[in-house]
Amino acid sequence: MPCTRDAADRIQSFVQQLETDLPAETRDSVGVAFRELLLNGIEWGGQLNSAQKVRVACLRTRRMLLYRIADPGLGFNFDDLSHAAVHSAPGVIAHDDIRHEKGLRPGGFGLVLIRAIADELIYNEQQNEVVFVKYLD
Repeated sequence: MPCTRDAADRIQSFVQQLETDLPAETRDSVGVAFRELLLNGIEWGGQLNSAQKVRVACLRTRRMLLYRIADPGLGFNFDDLSHAAVHSAPGVIAHDDIRHEKGLRPGGFGLVLIRAIADELIYNEQQNEVVFVKYLD
């Protein structure tokens, strides 16, 4: 899919329709995590460039839901994400000052949110591909 916000909205709507048999709370939380991961790949990996593509795969079993998202970017290093809340210590919003200095929009809570929802979150070595796993009851 192209690296645009519109494409992300369309694919998220489609994916939400696939999971209608899940409890609303699970469907909603997984939807939030999926959207955040997808937008990270589109914005940071694909630079919101519609000529770039993000690959999305979904695997659903009776006990598991798995999403794989691969973006065209060079990847990243968690240690270089000073603008993300995942590194905010001791203050929860300490990363906000760094975002402001870098001229980034407010935010940076995505990885914290995703980690709270995912049962497993696995990145490839380059970290431009992620597998999100949620185990179902």
